[in-house]
Amino acid sequence: MQLLFLIIKRTEIVDEIMRRLARAGIHGGTVIDSVGMAKSISTMDNLPAIGFLREMLKGDDPAKKGKTIIIAVEEDHVEAAKEAILSVTGDLSKPNAGILFGVPISFALGMN
Repeated sequence: MQLLFLIIKRTEIVDEIMRRLARAGIHGGTVIDSVGMAKSISTMDNLPAIGFLREMLKGDDPAKKGKTIIIAVEEDHVEAAKEAILSVTGDLSKPNAGILFGVPISFALGMN
């Protein structure tokens, strides 16, 4: 099994991602609000590199929250899940498009 994580800023596409996953036979998952680095550092003034980081992250809306989607899938469903997600998100190699990664699950309890 793999635990897939999708981290995105475009919250308006979350429902469509979940629909596409369901159509691909992937059910269950969790969606949580997430906050990026720009939001986290926007109120910090006591770090020496804050000015540099603020300049580097200029253009990011620090008030905007993103979403993190977490889905446990069997190995034979990983490609279908990736295809379903990418059919909505598009190319994740573009700047600020999102991040998708999987982590092997060594055990899982409470899953049907």
